[in-house]
Amino acid sequence: MIATEVKNGFVTESRAQRIADRWNAVYSAMRAILDDVIKAQRGAERPTLDVARLERVRREMGQQDRATFKACTHSPGAFSISHAFSQVRRVVTVTSIGHPDAGAILRLCAELADAVAEEGIARRAEWEAERATVPVQPVDGGRRERADSEQTERGTR
Repeated sequence: MIATEVKNGFVTESRAQRIADRWNAVYSAMRAILDDVIKAQRGAERPTLDVARLERVRREMGQQDRATFKACTHSPGAFSISHAFSQVRRVVTVTSIGHPDAGAILRLCAELADAVAEEGIARRAEWEAERATVPVQPVDGGRRERADSEQTERGTR
């Protein structure tokens, strides 16, 4: 994966490059971990993990690596920060603490977590800015409420 495939309006170019570098450094190790765990779970008399979920994570990680991942059928293929975070978290849960790439995988997970958190903060700020532009007017009892048009749209009247 290359950094230009990280499509997100809230991620800086430098963060996209860090994510791409970390992803490229551990992607094959994450695949190998999933392959080993899936193989072991299939051979187990009583599997302890959801093998179908792990297979889906492995498939979606391949799509992320090729920047063809689609969050829904109508979206264009891209590398999704939030979905990558979710997938890497699944890998972390099945990675042995003594695995030689555990630290690198955890650093990727942390970088993705930071990006997801910053995106959430930015989206919240946008939402609050939009909300602040809706006119407020006093109604019965002197309480301040949203304009009549907004109340009608939400079905509160």
